Amino acid sequence: MSWRSELTRIPRLISKTFEALNATAFAVLFGVFMLQIFYRYVLNHPLSWTQEIAEILYVWIVCVGAATIVKEREHVTFSLVYVSVKPKLRRIFAIAGTGLVTLVMLITLPGNLDYILFTFRQKTPTLRLPMSVVFSAFGVFMVLIIINGVIRLYRLSRSDWEKQP
Repeated sequence: MSWRSELTRIPRLISKTFEALNATAFAVLFGVFMLQIFYRYVLNHPLSWTQEIAEILYVWIVCVGAATIVKEREHVTFSLVYVSVKPKLRRIFAIAGTGLVTLVMLITLPGNLDYILFTFRQKTPTLRLPMSVVFSAFGVFMVLIIINGVIRLYRLSRSDWEKQP
């Protein structure tokens, strides 16, 4: 195997890893949710911690899943103009859009990280976990979007840019 084929396997492996992590988190979320229903309606003794765990897992699943599992071309877009122009202009639109999102994420990342660190001293109501456990999902989302943006900009600079995901 050549080094190029190995390099194409790495993103697939990373993507599959994030898919597995999100699927596992979703299975845990489902289990916690079912436990909550069982205790509330069958045993008539609701658990307080299940709601909090479900909320935290949901935030992490959405943030990490949006940044890693959903491909760029699968996100909701307003592509009326994009699909009606020639490929050269389409490429410029893609570079401008990706560059803008990546730049905004880069500029706002320090402020968001500062806020995440600030929320470390605040605690969740039931489990008394640092709120940064919840808010750090958005920090991870931002870092992953920046990485994806840089990779996409690199792919858009190549001659086979239309074949890229």
